Amino acid sequence: MRTDRRPITASFLSCCLCSCVAAGVAGDPVSATPTASPASPTAGPALTATFTPEPPPEPVERPLYVIRAALDTRASEANGWTMPLTVQEQVTYTNRSGESINELVLQFEPARRADLFELIGVSSSLSSATFPASVADGQLRIPLDAPLESGESVRLRLEYRRLLAPENTLIGWNDYQIVLGNWYAFFPPYVAGRGWLAHPPGNVGEHLSFAYADFDVQFEWTGDASYWIAASGIEEKGSSPPRFRFTGRSFAMALTTQSPHARMAGNVEVIGYTRPEYEAQGEFITDIAAKAVTVFAERYGEYPHPRLTLLESELPDGMEFDGLVFLNPDLFPYYEGNGADYLTAITAHETAHQWWYGRVANDQAIDPWLDEPFATYSELLFYERHYPSLVDWWWWTRVDRYASKMCVDMPIYQFKGFRDYVDTVYLRGAQMLHALRMRMGNQAFLESLQDLQHSYFGSVIVPADAFRVFQSHTAHPLYGIWDEYLCLPPPHE
Repeated sequence: MRTDRRPITASFLSCCLCSCVAAGVAGDPVSATPTASPASPTAGPALTATFTPEPPPEPVERPLYVIRAALDTRASEANGWTMPLTVQEQVTYTNRSGESINELVLQFEPARRADLFELIGVSSSLSSATFPASVADGQLRIPLDAPLESGESVRLRLEYRRLLAPENTLIGWNDYQIVLGNWYAFFPPYVAGRGWLAHPPGNVGEHLSFAYADFDVQFEWTGDASYWIAASGIEEKGSSPPRFRFTGRSFAMALTTQSPHARMAGNVEVIGYTRPEYEAQGEFITDIAAKAVTVFAERYGEYPHPRLTLLESELPDGMEFDGLVFLNPDLFPYYEGNGADYLTAITAHETAHQWWYGRVANDQAIDPWLDEPFATYSELLFYERHYPSLVDWWWWTRVDRYASKMCVDMPIYQFKGFRDYVDTVYLRGAQMLHALRMRMGNQAFLESLQDLQHSYFGSVIVPADAFRVFQSHTAHPLYGIWDEYLCLPPPHE
């Protein structure tokens, strides 16, 4: 592990929370001085949230997160090789579900490690003077004395501390990279008739779902000055500490000492980071991602951000965030440079998630078939454009030799192992989409994909949306295909 972290004077949250221009809504300033020193945290299951005497916040189009964070990278044996991350977060939320909401639920992944987490305080603009709240199982739950009616808004303020351990997780660090994946508290989507899409982790797959949101993030670190900062958004020029304003599905960050590689895909900058020993692979994945952005922008709609960043990372396989993609170095030794490798396919796959997860989202725990098969099938569209001679290779190597016979639309909780989950949802799901393409015809099928992207950009889709859109583009009944592949197909009309 790395021990040469140079000490410099720490300056914790030196700037106040302020407005987010992207949302056009002013955020009231919040004190940026931590209320406690970065000691070993203790986590309790309950707390008292206090009323903040202020006018109700103005409605926002999307959830608005104003985050001020500071990280001390000076890990040493004396502090257990941990790095203290201190966060002040202001969240403004408007109920646009059409239903009354009786409990606020935020996903709070940093709290899942109680031994590394401390919630210092939480306050709210709600009218109740005090009310019980609880942090458990990676969620912050606040029951409401009076429902939050449709059209009403609430503002929460949180202060918390999370120690980053030397581990290859979504919140952790190693000798060349510090990863901040789901590192802040956020509201999952609220869907009328379903409620909050807030689920526990499963043995496989992803349990978190994300609403499209506005972010105003200011982040500073002390210690090692040699890091590059990679994030979902682009750092504002001249900002100090670095500041990011971003609209998208999630906001992830990483500090890295890896080498950057750059390409342009039209007006989109694509940057890939790898260690020096993987320079060839770094150039390659950056090129593949740039080509994939061009293909998917043509097929689905414009990539919504000015930059896409890819990082070699010890996270398993590949992991997508909006504007930021992680790729495991285990893919790199099998690099061929001619497209006939998993590095090419997985890079295209994770890039496709910028559309199937980013632009259009789903309930990833209950309906993983509404993003993973689409990202997998996007690999084929990429190969058809750039490696047409390898299409048969892709079908056999990537899909057909592994695909299962189980229902594609099962929740993540019904799978016992990763292989069954991938073979069923990703691979048999790709076979299902191909069956739709063969039944509908190429043009109608591709128009359906584009329709889903255009009609639900920034939204969360449910199975009925996919059924309706595909059927609307063809006179051929599609029930036979849905019946063959799904446990819960649409009713025959």
